[in-house]
Amino acid sequence: MSSSAHIATRVNEAAAEAVTRSPGTCDDPACARYAGTSQCPPFPTLRSAGAVFGEAVADAWHRAGGSRLDVPAGIVAALALWPIKSPGAEHAPALAAYVATQPPRVLVKGFAECAASQWNLRPGLMDVARPLFAWTEEDLNSTVLDGVRAVTRAALRHGVLHHTGDTDAAERSRIDLMSWVITSLRHHHSRRSMGECHMPPGISDLMATMMDPADTDVAVAQGEWFIEPTAGTGGLFRSTAQNLPAGGRNPADFGWIMLELDPLSAAGAAVNAIVWGLGPRAVVGCGDVLARADLGQEALAHHRDLVRHRDFLSSLTAFARATHASVQLLRAVTAGG
Repeated sequence: MSSSAHIATRVNEAAAEAVTRSPGTCDDPACARYAGTSQCPPFPTLRSAGAVFGEAVADAWHRAGGSRLDVPAGIVAALALWPIKSPGAEHAPALAAYVATQPPRVLVKGFAECAASQWNLRPGLMDVARPLFAWTEEDLNSTVLDGVRAVTRAALRHGVLHHTGDTDAAERSRIDLMSWVITSLRHHHSRRSMGECHMPPGISDLMATMMDPADTDVAVAQGEWFIEPTAGTGGLFRSTAQNLPAGGRNPADFGWIMLELDPLSAAGAAVNAIVWGLGPRAVVGCGDVLARADLGQEALAHHRDLVRHRDFLSSLTAFARATHASVQLLRAVTAGG
């Protein structure tokens, strides 16, 4: 994935304009309104419960003939990471209506660029999340492209942007969409499933409540680390992050290490760490914690290496720009002489 700080994201920019543009004044050829309609076709959205959302995505994918798990899960991940956020996710209906009109190949490009821009911000997490986005670099056939459109519309219709489009991270962490989606996809894919079962949100909420940060007997100091060796997509940390503000704590002030054996679930945890606002010290490691006792430390070291690599690339970009500007200035001076 590109680490350039100036990645051009045409779909994001056009969608941002669509949120504020009046219904009858669209001059964007990519939008349905340009084709002669006075406004985008009605596209009702609602904030569905997690189980309903997951089933809707899985059903849309399999009805379109899809069999892979990474593509539909990656679509939901990209939409959850979409950089346009607003108070109360008030932009969600307009943005959903706009995105829903895009052709499949435009959607794929937008999802790829969304992931790339996030890599520049959180390289350690997006490296782990790569299994959710690698498919965007493939030459996709018509069946997969039909599935991309169907899943995108299903996710938008059932409120992915309502759930994840709020500027308040506490609101974005009220649900673990990645868990619902991955679990539903696996159940559809094989009724003889691999036996994976993510922690139900009610159980994780109960466990987090029992460890109330406001309780001085169990309170942890600001800046300390939490670690979850069997994290799944991070459900227990979601509940913990929800409870921290009650004790006057900000989840971003803590360290979070999530370890998970399954690459797709680990990728979902990495996406969730960004969506939920767990802060710069959120780390995800993928591997067998029973066979690799130092997996947490390995993940932390890898995370730091990628951050340093990102910073090095950014410094090279800045140097190249400064050099180019100097050359242009020198040419202007010598031409004038």
